[in-house]
Amino acid sequence: MKTVLFAWERGGGFGHTATLARFSSVLKRHHVRPVFVLRQPDTARLLDTGVEVLQAPPWPMDTVSDAPRSTATMHDQLVSAGLADQDGMRSLLQAWDGILTTTTPDLVVADYAPAAGMMTRGRIPLIVTGNGFTAPPGEMNRFPPLHRVTAPRWNEYETLQIVNRVLRSLNRPAVDRLPQLFAGDAQIVLTFPVLDPYDLQRSEPLAGPILDSAPLQSRTDAADVFVYLSRGVLSRLPFDIVPILLSYASRLVVSAPDIPREPLDQLVRRGARVSSSHLPLSETLAASRLAIHFGGGGLASHAIAAGVPQLIVATHIEQLLNGLQIERAGLGRVVDSFDPKADVAKSLGQALADDALRQQAARAGHAHRDMLDAMKPLDTFEATALRLLGR
Repeated sequence: MKTVLFAWERGGGFGHTATLARFSSVLKRHHVRPVFVLRQPDTARLLDTGVEVLQAPPWPMDTVSDAPRSTATMHDQLVSAGLADQDGMRSLLQAWDGILTTTTPDLVVADYAPAAGMMTRGRIPLIVTGNGFTAPPGEMNRFPPLHRVTAPRWNEYETLQIVNRVLRSLNRPAVDRLPQLFAGDAQIVLTFPVLDPYDLQRSEPLAGPILDSAPLQSRTDAADVFVYLSRGVLSRLPFDIVPILLSYASRLVVSAPDIPREPLDQLVRRGARVSSSHLPLSETLAASRLAIHFGGGGLASHAIAAGVPQLIVATHIEQLLNGLQIERAGLGRVVDSFDPKADVAKSLGQALADDALRQQAARAGHAHRDMLDAMKPLDTFEATALRLLGR
């Protein structure tokens, strides 16, 4: 029986584990042994019972709260996590070497796991996967700016020298360019072009998003406002979003699977329909005129394909980039929650009243449902994995 190691290192939430779980399920009928190495092992409840789950080794700056940070490029974000810490990276890569030696995988699937990739590449077949943000094109010469709010903070050439010193000290092949940290024997990118911040740099076709169910077109008489709330994201908001939503409570359909009911009681008393579980997205979005969420790629993709305008309340760079891409495409609005001038109530009202926005979202929905007919991400993964496993 062959072993497939599924690795996740950077980022948060349930999305990474959910994706790896779907990939593992596809390979189940081929009798492989899955091993999961996860940044947040508590997300393993999304996996089949009894599978082997290990803690991914932390990056050098994961526990340093006052370390300098920058989101201007993917390079800056990796340096913020410790990529330029020579001793820290050596320890991190040695930890991954130990995991690979112990688990002896025949294939590694890396979702936002560049350190795992560094120790795998050229040693074990490697699939790099993720959405547009977490799987930059490995063929780029350097990481381009992701926004213009601040200039890149660190020098990419200097970091490249540090990374290569560490790799050579561990008898691993050096890289010519830092984007190669996201290169593998195959790269499977799970998003639509409209959500890909590297759309202009990417030369290979996207596999497309993994959706739990086929999107349904939002009805012309749809009046609900769908709201997805997550405890982890709510805790990062610099304001309380519940009072902002009160004015629209009678129209709200709220999915709040990990939030205690008490904070939402005000909404319930005003007529909001609040669920403590995940709602079926296809049916829910078909009845929605607007979707309010925090910019996760899965929900954003489903809403695009359903033709539903979106209001993104972003709390970190990946969410903000998704929101900006949606806003530029005329499919919604984005609010940077840390912008002191942010006005969620105003943006919500404008999005609901904007008929042109709704018409543009509906047109995009038709186009993206057609696109999904040709995008088969799970089939793409299965064929790629079996090829690399020699089957």
